[in-house]
Amino acid sequence: MQERQFRSLLFVPGNRPDLIEKARVTEADALVLDLEDAVPSGESAEARASVSSAISGIAAGGKGVYVRVNGFESSEWLDDLLAVTVPGLTGLVVPKVSGPGDITAVARVVALAEQRNGVEPQTVDLQPLLETALGIQRAFAILTSSARIRSYFGGAARDGDVHRELGAVFRRDGRESFMIRSKLLLEGRAAGVPYPISGTWADIEDLDGLRSYAEENRDLGYVGMYVIHPRHVAVVNEAFTPSDEDLDWYRRVLDALQEAEAVGRGAATLDGRMIDAAMASRARAILLQHG
Repeated sequence: MQERQFRSLLFVPGNRPDLIEKARVTEADALVLDLEDAVPSGESAEARASVSSAISGIAAGGKGVYVRVNGFESSEWLDDLLAVTVPGLTGLVVPKVSGPGDITAVARVVALAEQRNGVEPQTVDLQPLLETALGIQRAFAILTSSARIRSYFGGAARDGDVHRELGAVFRRDGRESFMIRSKLLLEGRAAGVPYPISGTWADIEDLDGLRSYAEENRDLGYVGMYVIHPRHVAVVNEAFTPSDEDLDWYRRVLDALQEAEAVGRGAATLDGRMIDAAMASRARAILLQHG
């Protein structure tokens, strides 16, 4: 399975080959080719064919490539899975997951599709969207239900599924979804899922609001965000990328602790702050990803 951490995952309508081509040259770390909400009724078969043919080229260009398939309430979900589980696919975004059984069912079909379509076994990730009340409540059980889960969505889009399910009213400062995002971050970390993803910012023009929201998600512990417009990519990438000053600090943390350990001490002081093994472990993890 993929080991890369994606900062920005850009949604692209699966029925728009022209937009898929444009998205390929953006700075988004990954694309999410959408077969669910973005595709009008009656265009599913054509969209599947378009998405399936685009996957290998996107992957060859170095981006991650996910496909959001239709949910279980749709008659299209099985055809989606069988059509797009092809070489180059990073993972499948599974909408409206309400319990572990949803993931188990998808995982069984994906295993068969990998075998049928010449995909190396167990290489396709499953990325659950925790956007129903039951899914949010059962998050830990869902996120421990399959080894294919290496990332998941723990956010809320303005007036989207989470707001509708909970009866919440959008606030620009994110206060109405803060508890949910915090809960889902905790559940994912407890489940050992390495790449929690948040989002989504719906106002295309409000880049300042997007920046604040992205930085808050980063500070909570998320590693990236879904984005719905190419203009949002640079803001999100910047928010989830440590600055040069941050990286220099983490290198100095490791150097200071190494010097302390050389003289038999388990902690050190750096710029007036105590440095210990836990801080060094975090520094190594960040430098491994970004250094």
